[in-house]
Amino acid sequence: MPHDGRPVSGAVQNLLVGVDVGTTRVKAVAVDSERRVLGEHAVATPWRHEGATAEVDPGALAAASIEAAVGATRAAGGRAMAIGVTGMSETGVLLDRHGSPLAPALAWHDPRGDCDAVREQLGEDVYRRTAGRRVDAVSSLPKLLWLRQHVPAARSAVRFLSLPEWVVHALGGDQVNELSLVSRTGLFDVPARSPWAEALALLDAGPSFLGEIVAAGQPVGRARADGPEELRGAILTVAGHDHQTAAYALGAAVDGILFDSLGTAEALLRTVRAPLEPAAVHRLADRNITTGWGVVPDHLCLLAGLPTGISLERVGAMVGAPTPAQRIELGRLALTSDRSTTAMHATATYHGLTLHDVDDEADPALVWKVAVEDISAAGQRVLLAMAAEVGPHREAVVAGGWLHNPMVRAVKERQYGSFVSQELAEPGAIGAAEMAGVAAGVLSPRWDLA
Repeated sequence: MPHDGRPVSGAVQNLLVGVDVGTTRVKAVAVDSERRVLGEHAVATPWRHEGATAEVDPGALAAASIEAAVGATRAAGGRAMAIGVTGMSETGVLLDRHGSPLAPALAWHDPRGDCDAVREQLGEDVYRRTAGRRVDAVSSLPKLLWLRQHVPAARSAVRFLSLPEWVVHALGGDQVNELSLVSRTGLFDVPARSPWAEALALLDAGPSFLGEIVAAGQPVGRARADGPEELRGAILTVAGHDHQTAAYALGAAVDGILFDSLGTAEALLRTVRAPLEPAAVHRLADRNITTGWGVVPDHLCLLAGLPTGISLERVGAMVGAPTPAQRIELGRLALTSDRSTTAMHATATYHGLTLHDVDDEADPALVWKVAVEDISAAGQRVLLAMAAEVGPHREAVVAGGWLHNPMVRAVKERQYGSFVSQELAEPGAIGAAEMAGVAAGVLSPRWDLA
C-alpha cells in the first residue's frame, strides 16, 4: 500500500465495512469474511455545542461517516463489498420530499424537547406501554415537536430517519427505518410492531412519515456510483442500535444472556423472545428500562442506561486521579478500604454526582469505593426489575475499559458471581461490519448459527 493509504492493484475487493455513529466519534472498521479487522478510522462527531445543547448538521454528519468509512477501507488496502451502519437512535433527521434535511439533528442528550405536549396529548401511561419508555427529552418525538415550534422548515417534513438510517440514505440507500432503532423513537407502537398513529398525528404526519420497516442486516440499496471510489456499488444495510449491534458482535444478543457494557454510560441489555405483555412493558418503563425490538429476529431488547463511567470520571477528577492509570491505582487501594468507618454514600445522574455525609474518613480510596459500590447498586436494582418480568439471566457478558479497574471488577464479580469478560475494540463497528456481511450473503447471521 502506498504511504497515502490508497489501495493498490490487486487489493482486497470483498471488504465488509462497519460504521458506528457514536456520541463522541464516528468509528469505522474494515474486516474480511473471517471477521478480521484489516483497517480502521475514526472522525470526531461534528456536534455544535452551546451550553447544555448539542446539535449536528445532517450533511456534516454524513460527510464524517463517509470519511470514516473511506479511511477504514483505504487502511485495509481495498474496496468495500458491503457497508453496515449502526449508532444512536433517538437523534434523527427530518427530510423534505426530495430527501434533503430540513433542520439540525438534536443530540440524544440535548435537553430540548416538548415533553408536556406528549403527556397532555398521549398520556404518560399510554406512552410507557406503547413506546416502551418514559416520556423524556431523550425520545425523538418530544425533540421533533420542539423543532416544529422553533424551526419553521421542520413543519414541512415528510420523513424521519435516525442517524444510522440517514447515513445509509446519504450513501445511496433507500429511506428505511430499522426495527431496533425506530423502536426507541416514541413514533412506534412496540407491542403492535407498527407506526404509532396517535404519536405521528402530533406531528401532522401519517404512517408514510416513517419509511419501510426493515430488519438489521437486510440489504437496502447500494452505495452511489458518484461517491468515493472505495465504496461505490457496495451493498448497504442499517445494522441496528449501537448497544445491540455491539452485543451481537460479542455473541451476547442471545436470550438468557445479560450484556453489560461499561463505557461512559453503562448499558445493561437483555435480549428476550417476544412477545411481552404491554403491562410488563409499562412496568419496565416505570423502572426506566426501555423495551424495543432487537437486532435478532422475533426478539425484544430490554435496555437500561446508567451514568457509571461519566460519574467515575468525575470522582477521579475530584480526588486527584484524572487518568485511567491513576484511577486503576485508586481502585487497587479501594479494595482494602473499610467502608464501615463512614456513613458517606453517593448518588449519580448523567448531569452530576453527589456525595452525601462526607466526613473526616473520606480519603480518595474510600470515596472511590463508595462511588463504585453505590452506582453499581443502582444497576443491581435494574437487573432485579428485568428478572421479575423475563426471568433471571443464566450468563453475564461484560465488556468495556472500566473492567480494568480493580474496584469495578471486584464489584462486578460480587454482582454476577461469575461473568465472561470480552475484550474487543469497537464492537459496535465490528457488529455493523458483520451485518454488512449478512446483507451481502457472505456471513451467516449468528442467530442461524445458534
